[in-house]
Amino acid sequence: MKTTELIERVMQITLSPDHDEDDILDILNAGLLDIAGGGDRQHGNALIAPLPDLFTKDTVTVTAGSETTAMPATFHRGLARLSFNRAGLKRYDSAMALLLRYEDAAAGEPEAYALLGNTLWVRPIPTVKTTLTAYFTRRPEALTRLDTSVPEGLPEHLQKRLLVHYACREIWSDIEQGLDGNTPETLKHDALFMRALTDLERFIGPADGEAQNVADESFSEDNI
Repeated sequence: MKTTELIERVMQITLSPDHDEDDILDILNAGLLDIAGGGDRQHGNALIAPLPDLFTKDTVTVTAGSETTAMPATFHRGLARLSFNRAGLKRYDSAMALLLRYEDAAAGEPEAYALLGNTLWVRPIPTVKTTLTAYFTRRPEALTRLDTSVPEGLPEHLQKRLLVHYACREIWSDIEQGLDGNTPETLKHDALFMRALTDLERFIGPADGEAQNVADESFSEDNI
């Protein structure tokens, strides 16, 4: 669904004089990024799996003598695999666990890593500039008011329900703020958005399993 159509639909529902097209575009982009990040479901529900269409690979470079490097700017979530010379590096769940395992900070080719925020920690510390291949879920492209702009990564049949109800919830929350707790439109669109998130979860299924700690003899990156 085109972004311009989403904006028009939100304007029709909310009729808010305080939210122009640029405001709604910003809200739609916040919603797209929120959904791609797993959604803001409440009551302890797990995050939705990464959107499959946003899965990609890129390279990261660790300079000689450095133990860290930044993930690519497009990185959003779900680092599924990190490899060097086609061999998967072993993942540690925390930087501290990695540092304790390699406390001596021995130099050599990287064989293990931990991700702390957007920063990769690697061990051993490379003695030369080293290029690693990362497989991850990237950020969706920002929506614009160009006629070609559509929500990236979302299944076409759920784009309207997800983004329109997200935007309407946010706008009605502003409109109904301070009305002595009487927020029927906010609650209505929140419920509809949560229902759409559940349908998205059913459609894309669970997160793909992490494979970097599995033996790699039969793995070929040429096939990805």
